Amino acid sequence: MLKKPWLILLLVCVALLGCQQDETKSGQPKENTGTSKTQKTTEEKETYSLIGEEIEKEPAGHLFEKYIGKKEFADQEEYEKAEEEAVAEYLEEIKNKDTKDWDAKQWATSIITSLRTDVGNVIQPVRDMEVKYHELKLPDGRLVQDVSEEELNEQPDEVNIAVLIDASGSMKAEVPGGIKMALAKSSIEQFSESLPENVNISLSVFGHKGTGSDQDKKMSCESIETVYPLKAYDQKAFSAALDQFDASGWTPLASAIQKAEKELKETSGEQAKTFIYVVSDGIETCDGDPVQAAKAAKHSLTDLQMNIIGFDVDDEADRQLKEVANAGGGKYTSVNNKQELDEEVTKSWKESMGKTGWRYWFSQNSHSTNVSSVRMASELRGLQGDYLTSLNREHDRMKTALNELSDEDIMDLDTKLAISDAIDERTKTVKEYADSVRQEKHREIFDTADSIKEKMDHVTKDLDL
Repeated sequence: MLKKPWLILLLVCVALLGCQQDETKSGQPKENTGTSKTQKTTEEKETYSLIGEEIEKEPAGHLFEKYIGKKEFADQEEYEKAEEEAVAEYLEEIKNKDTKDWDAKQWATSIITSLRTDVGNVIQPVRDMEVKYHELKLPDGRLVQDVSEEELNEQPDEVNIAVLIDASGSMKAEVPGGIKMALAKSSIEQFSESLPENVNISLSVFGHKGTGSDQDKKMSCESIETVYPLKAYDQKAFSAALDQFDASGWTPLASAIQKAEKELKETSGEQAKTFIYVVSDGIETCDGDPVQAAKAAKHSLTDLQMNIIGFDVDDEADRQLKEVANAGGGKYTSVNNKQELDEEVTKSWKESMGKTGWRYWFSQNSHSTNVSSVRMASELRGLQGDYLTSLNREHDRMKTALNELSDEDIMDLDTKLAISDAIDERTKTVKEYADSVRQEKHREIFDTADSIKEKMDHVTKDLDL
């Protein structure tokens, strides 16, 4: 009877001891581990670097995102209000924390990670700035910087030329060396004889019917005829074509250009180099708009150049023919005698088809490189101004927060000075890093310009520019 109470008491004691051990094993570590892990995770996230590449990847401070964000580049009054709100909330957060044992590193981490800007966001526009010399385009629309020197020197597989001769009555006039019409025919024949094998040529005449009288105007203005269709040069056939007409009537230049455009469009491949060469001694007299016709032809044909010779023209014709050539992407030259005509037709016209055709293009575009470089350098300075504004404002708001902490005796002077040095070092590091990115882009601008100039110098070295 006495053994039973003792046994019961023993079992109760063992059970109580087991429960106490289980409670100790499962409760205390769980509470301590949870608190410690949370604190450690927070501390690990709140870090900052003094290396440019790492700073660029750091996120913006939570108070910067909450109060400043897009106001970072606002006017001073709007920005200062946002900064004041961010710093005020930072002080409230600090007052609710136990910071009496914080060292300078912890303070610097707290200030920087709360108020820092998104450095990557203000540097990236510098990296993303496109260095493109859009003003320097080849006649086919490609940028010079995107085309190799070898491509620039390549001759096109197909070159098609439409020669247009003005056969208005004024071409009967005499100039030093002979009659204008006869001289024009002679020069064009010499030019045609010297064409390379890959060049096709057509010959058209306009205004060669009727007379210069009003009653013949309609007939003459409609007289535009292709006397030698586009094909390789054949001496006998081409000479016969030149013999089919003489100077006679009015000057339907616009219609002649439109007809040449249509014929070239129908017979030229997509990669063909096309030319329209015109010899004329006067203005449009058939109510057409040759400037507009030239613009339309230039737009319609993939790679067109329209070169015009004004043969013994007055000031009005000189002005109009120059406008027509410019609209057609080509060159205008005024000549007054046989020698000048021969030189322009047999030399300049032929040069325009090959490598030496770069003479005119280069003379028209050589200044574009400098203009583009200056424009992009100015754009880059604007981006530099943005990141300097951002970094200076970041520096000032961190110093503002630091001063307020000191003024409220939340930290001592030695700690303040140490943190101030850390903020200064960060700002200096980021500015130097951002400047290195900007300088790299600056070099890219002018290295690209130098590359373009060198490329063009090589292509045009024998042009006596």
